[in-house]
Amino acid sequence: MRLVKIYLFVALTIVLVSFNLTDARSFKILGNGVQNSTVDRNGRVELAEIKFLNTTENDLYLHWERLENTLPIEWDYSMCAFGKCQIGIPSGGALKLISPGKPGFLALHVFPKGIQGQGTVQFKLFDPKDESNFELLEFHIIAE
Repeated sequence: MRLVKIYLFVALTIVLVSFNLTDARSFKILGNGVQNSTVDRNGRVELAEIKFLNTTENDLYLHWERLENTLPIEWDYSMCAFGKCQIGIPSGGALKLISPGKPGFLALHVFPKGIQGQGTVQFKLFDPKDESNFELLEFHIIAE
């Protein structure tokens, strides 16, 4: 009887460890994955930023994909994706290496140019080694 209990304990331990390993996430959002910014139409959003953390003990290369961009076409905007800033918002890309335990970010800079309006930019941030390991990030910008 004692041997059966030991086998059950070992089997249960293996199942629990396996579950934790398969549910492992390589990164997590720091704070909120949704950034809301309201600005005067003659002002600017200097930096709307969402940060995330490498939760592994290895270097991490994350990729991103733009899922939605409804910002008014008359506005000027750019984005930075940890290591690379660019005019506009491309359809996707990769971040530079994020060291273990260190943060990365996606950020927007928006200049409404005196034009009232609003829009949303949504990204999928994912680990290319396991695309089921992803987070959706959203930026909501309002110019009044």
